[in-house]
Amino acid sequence: MLTELEGSVLSELHHRGRQTAFQVRRSFSTSPSIEWRGSAGAVYPAIKRMERDGLIAAEAKGDGRATRLLSVTAEGLEAMMQWACDPGRASSVGIDPFRMRAGIWMQLEGARRAEVLTAVRQELLEGMERLAGWSRHGDSIERASVDLSLRLQRARLDWLDEVAQGEG
Repeated sequence: MLTELEGSVLSELHHRGRQTAFQVRRSFSTSPSIEWRGSAGAVYPAIKRMERDGLIAAEAKGDGRATRLLSVTAEGLEAMMQWACDPGRASSVGIDPFRMRAGIWMQLEGARRAEVLTAVRQELLEGMERLAGWSRHGDSIERASVDLSLRLQRARLDWLDEVAQGEG
């Protein structure tokens, strides 16, 4: 079974076509998700593992710098499809930094809670603006991802508004 990182690497290669390991790593390091940006250093070892396991093929680019173009093998495509279509894992709430902190915020006293929730709200709004910029430049796969991210951020804003009104 693929990890989320491995499935995402295969998805990146499958969607974008032949890329170098550096290009794949860069897609993670420029992700709007802090968690994916943080995994950029884990991309190279994941690529090596998947190449060893026959999920990724590498072909010399012939540029004199030992650059290799990566592609998804038939086995890799099958593994990626199993990963993508696993309903249990796909519907998992996953690691959610907002959700993990929300209960702690609710224990904060008045002014401190208001201060933190206001700062989180502002960060959400700024992040949503950045995400909206991504959706204008992305392809259909990126747009779906960004649309879902924006919907999640709107739900978080709704929750913050309910808490502010004393309903949370």
